[in-house]
Amino acid sequence: ATRLLSATCLLLLTWVNCSSVRMATRIQDVFTVGKLLALGLIIVVGLVQIFNGNFEALTPHVAFSQDRTPSVGQIALAFLQASFAFSGWNFLNYVTEEVVEPRRNLPRAIYISIPLVTFVYTLTNIAYFSSMLPEELLSSNAVAVTFGEKLLGAFSIIMPISVALSTFGGINGYLFTSSRLCFSGAREGHLPSLLA
Repeated sequence: ATRLLSATCLLLLTWVNCSSVRMATRIQDVFTVGKLLALGLIIVVGLVQIFNGNFEALTPHVAFSQDRTPSVGQIALAFLQASFAFSGWNFLNYVTEEVVEPRRNLPRAIYISIPLVTFVYTLTNIAYFSSMLPEELLSSNAVAVTFGEKLLGAFSIIMPISVALSTFGGINGYLFTSSRLCFSGAREGHLPSLLA
């Protein structure tokens, strides 16, 4: 059932991206707003926890309690995992033809989005640590879902739905940008004309 749902989502989003640029961008806008609302909820709940005095995991003696020296491999893995949050900036360059005044708007988008993503994800991680110990974070398959189960009570269903919709939006963004790369390559004669 999971693979069927995944295949259906891929086919649906591929069809949307082949059919209409406008529809694909609207879908992307909706899922981006949904992701930001979910992250905003996590941040607000986390800040409420902190203001209520639940910040033990943020104190240095707890946060750095593991007596081990990090290896180069662990540091590299941390950078790799953190880079996922910033992977979208690279795809922005693929849609240059779709952007109005790209010489002005592409740098602006990059200069605004990277600090914004850094700010939002830093606050999100602080919110996670307001109610979860490092061991809980490391053992969780979906930290947002675990966070929701701990703090949102009856509303915890919001988090798995938000994670699923965020994934859907991420796939749409990837298909939107990657298809533009193939389209441009085919139009320039570097790829089969079927892709144009």
